[in-house]
Amino acid sequence: MLTTVVIFQATSGPSATTQTAAQQPAPTGAIANPAAPTPNSAASGANAIAKTPTLQPADTVPPPGAVPDLTNRDADGNLAGTIAAGALPAGTDFVATGAGTWHVVPGTSPQVGTGEQHSTYTIEVEDRLQSPEQDQAFAAAVDSTLADPRSWIGGGQVSLTRIDSGAPDFRISLTSQMTIRAPDQCGWEVPLEASCYNGWVGRVFINDARWIRGAMSYNGDITSYRSYAVNHEVGHALGMRHEPCPGTGQPAPVMMQQSWSTSDDDLSVLDPQTIPRDGSVCTPNPYPFPGAAVVPLASPAPSAAAG
Repeated sequence: MLTTVVIFQATSGPSATTQTAAQQPAPTGAIANPAAPTPNSAASGANAIAKTPTLQPADTVPPPGAVPDLTNRDADGNLAGTIAAGALPAGTDFVATGAGTWHVVPGTSPQVGTGEQHSTYTIEVEDRLQSPEQDQAFAAAVDSTLADPRSWIGGGQVSLTRIDSGAPDFRISLTSQMTIRAPDQCGWEVPLEASCYNGWVGRVFINDARWIRGAMSYNGDITSYRSYAVNHEVGHALGMRHEPCPGTGQPAPVMMQQSWSTSDDDLSVLDPQTIPRDGSVCTPNPYPFPGAAVVPLASPAPSAAAG
């Protein structure tokens, strides 16, 4: 199975814990060498792909991870303060700080997809975050997203199976706002709420603050946003990198950081190496293959080393 790592520069996470949500976020990055995990992770804010995605072979070493432009700050000294679309929307309260440990949600699924690149996953929730009934609702939403033919299985190269015992290839973990900011989880280099994939610990971190409130770019469509968040971070686990908007009015690539914006000009502030400042603004899109058409992935990925 393909094992990848996302890298970003992490400093330190906040020590304070709060009862309800703060409207501040986490970091960004790009896929790193799948064969050589590092202790860092990268936060992601996007997801949707308008062009055929390319999975990275396990023996490919991608270019260095994107580094946020730390000189671009607002009048108060806050990084990315000008990205209004990256703010956490107002809405329902949530538990800001969980226990920092996770439990597996019971349940398995048959294999979905027929691709030779097969991965197993568990669904997990941070302790002291929500009820068992809410755990099952989260698991059902994740399973439904990954089984959708518009998701990663739609390319004909990927197949997935949910397990609830043993060692999975990656863990899809609903995690509280403050826990996710820790430097050994997603970090807090960029002050925008984010989910991430941390290859060192093999976790897809789904930010509970975003899960409950969504993103400005999705304009209150929580169901679509949740599908986006799952597909984007699982995309990182499968080897995908961030992508820019291909053109104004087109569906945003699933690997665009849509939690923060669907505008290239906004995202270029954080990742000028990957995202051009070209004025393109996409429409939100939660799926890798949004048009029902099943398009083969461009580059076949060999069997990946275990990790």
